[in-house]
Amino acid sequence: MKAKTITLCLACLAFFLTMVRAGETCSAEAPGQSTGDGQRIEKIAFYSSRSGAPQIYLMNTDGSGLQRLTDNAAKDRSPMISPDGTQIVFASEREGVSRIYLMNIDGSGQRRLTAEDNVEILPAWAPDGHKVFFQIESKGKPSVLCSASVDGSGFLKLIDGSVEYNYPAISPDGTKILCNGPEFRVYVLSVDGSAPRQVGDAATMRMRPCWSPDGRKIAYGLLRGVPPNHTTEIGVMDADGRQDTVITRDGSVNEFPCWSPDGKQIAFQSARDGNFEIYVMNADGSARRRLTNDPGFDGAPSWGLVKVRSRRP
Repeated sequence: MKAKTITLCLACLAFFLTMVRAGETCSAEAPGQSTGDGQRIEKIAFYSSRSGAPQIYLMNTDGSGLQRLTDNAAKDRSPMISPDGTQIVFASEREGVSRIYLMNIDGSGQRRLTAEDNVEILPAWAPDGHKVFFQIESKGKPSVLCSASVDGSGFLKLIDGSVEYNYPAISPDGTKILCNGPEFRVYVLSVDGSAPRQVGDAATMRMRPCWSPDGRKIAYGLLRGVPPNHTTEIGVMDADGRQDTVITRDGSVNEFPCWSPDGKQIAFQSARDGNFEIYVMNADGSARRRLTNDPGFDGAPSWGLVKVRSRRP
């Protein structure tokens, strides 16, 4: 009897050691979120005023596993997960005006991108993760699109500032900038800021356009009325502007769409329930569900594949 007990215990111990050695895991991982390679998991970064001043948070794509990444009295906004899932770029007012910052995916290693003396907002990653694009603001002047390497070098103004372009988003192949131009029209520029061209119906106002992961579609917020007395609906059009479909129709403010890594879903912020929260829906507008539920503002989602933390020494 003792021999059988010892054999059983040894078998249990062997199974436990096998499970411990079975690769990598992420804290607060949501069921069904693994990418299959055991290394990265889908997460959504966003900013929230639930604790006072807006701060950066990270959560699973079902709304679970909430992690606060920044914690200061200043306003931190506009997070974007890096293409390799190891960093987040964001805008922060911790120096008195908005600047662009970088941090590791767990919130550590926070640092300014450049030493330039500008008001910097709305960062976006180049698809290779080597550059960050953003816009700088000057009172009474059009905003200017800029870029810099992730080490802070190579700061460059991409346009001369005679025409205002904002909300930059870089195409998956890294060759084009999608952005808002004059009167909330959608424009595509070469990645160096040249050759602007309008996309979509010239009479339609669209806010904060973004590329699908394959570069074939553009999601946007369809603007109706003039802010702040306006509504917005999420729309999706082909990259050439031809096929164009509004996928939300609730007469609320639905905006700041972002695509899931596989292009099958869209996350967005919405005030449909009386307060801005983050929602997710299929790319055709079906199966909408709310991810956050808090009296504070929750918005500006960024959906990415995040590097997980290993249990191995």
